[in-house]
Amino acid sequence: MPDEVLKYLRRTSGRILRRRAIEAAGLGVIVGGLVAAAGQIAFWMAGRPHRAAGIMILAAGLLGGVIVALIKGVSPRQTARYIDKRAALDERLTTAVELAGAGDVSPAAQCVYAQAAEAARSPAAAGVNLWVRGRATAAGAMLAVLLCGALVVLPQRRSVEERIVDALVEMSPEAVKALAEELARAARAADANAPLLERAARATRQRDARALADILDDLRRRGVRLVRIVRPDVLALATAGGSDANGSADTRPATAPSTGSSRYAGGPVHVWDPLYERFTAGRASTTQRAGTEDPPPVVSYEDAWSAARLRAAGALRTSSIPPEYRRMVRDFFSDRP
Repeated sequence: MPDEVLKYLRRTSGRILRRRAIEAAGLGVIVGGLVAAAGQIAFWMAGRPHRAAGIMILAAGLLGGVIVALIKGVSPRQTARYIDKRAALDERLTTAVELAGAGDVSPAAQCVYAQAAEAARSPAAAGVNLWVRGRATAAGAMLAVLLCGALVVLPQRRSVEERIVDALVEMSPEAVKALAEELARAARAADANAPLLERAARATRQRDARALADILDDLRRRGVRLVRIVRPDVLALATAGGSDANGSADTRPATAPSTGSSRYAGGPVHVWDPLYERFTAGRASTTQRAGTEDPPPVVSYEDAWSAARLRAAGALRTSSIPPEYRRMVRDFFSDRP
């Protein structure tokens, strides 16, 4: 086979290999991005750091794609087949490569070699697009990177232990007592971890957040989690700031002063409560038929306040109120008479 054809095939093989490496890197980013996204979600659900792991998986996918492409390589026969197909050269280059591999030097083979050299010099062969994958691969890689980037900026999910440590200082006495009793009960039922659990109960009673955090870290490293040894209602009470169904110090309204000119000395005060509307809906139709107007649903101030305070305490206990608003709710019910 003429040296001109061999040089063309080798040069073109190198160009194809570089493009294959780039395309394989894009595929690696897509696969690695999906794996990294799944890993980031799993780490986020577990409350553990996830940013570095996602970046490492994404980089591993990119590097793995490049390595696989370089290991596979591109042979002259593959290049000849690719150019013949893209430039419509009627298998001239592929036939020449196969004959040269067989060592054929017959006059017919020489004719095929000449046709291959002419095909290699043709404008069709020079203008062949050497990329296999189109814009879809680049778009997929970009979306995978954006997905991982969006998951990276997710706020770190705090564990139950971290939330309890943060709320310990402002926790109500009822919640502190309940949590300490649960830890003491778990200490009596444990063997190897009993000393740590007893220290945790003591730190809870003393409201020593730093000591409790260190003890809970030791327990976590030993495989002990609060969700397994403390009742869910006690955890909800502790993480919600210690509000109970009857209203704790955080949710109980302040008592109005017994003396002073600002004290209200009149009769009962009625306020609007929309929840009472459902009880008067049936009476509305009856009174309308009778030609009378149904009075608006009203209830005494004390009853409405107690109902609202109980609803707020229940919402805090079940953690249905976002953490950033719990302080606001507690302050509202503690500042109003």
